[in-house]
Amino acid sequence: MQRMTTILKSIKPTESELEILSILWDKGEATVAEVHAALSSYKKTGYTTTLKLLQLMLFKGLVNRKEIGRKHSYWPTVDKNNLSQGLTEKLIGYLFNGSPAQLAMTAIQSTTFECSQEDLIKLQELVDKKITKQ
Repeated sequence: MQRMTTILKSIKPTESELEILSILWDKGEATVAEVHAALSSYKKTGYTTTLKLLQLMLFKGLVNRKEIGRKHSYWPTVDKNNLSQGLTEKLIGYLFNGSPAQLAMTAIQSTTFECSQEDLIKLQELVDKKITKQ
């Protein structure tokens, strides 16, 4: 487990790689054409660009691949929760001076993404537990 933690801390996916990982996490496994179709639904990108990104991600160890006839099917090799935790810790360290509270306050005040009532209640419960422990 220590080795996996070290590997995850060294993985630094680009924004485009995170978009592809998100698609693969949702689908589980997908061909280049399927990944390209999903990307093309919200941004302009070429098929060969999608293919090249998947090939680079294979080289970096972010995905794995198998051949199905002439098609290649890809799936993620990194766990979404572990990668999320690692990237969040980096954000807290680099952008929020080591303060998880600053990250949470910034996220809650986002004008791009909305917090549901349910999420705010869960967050309040976590804050209350943390206060009680101190």
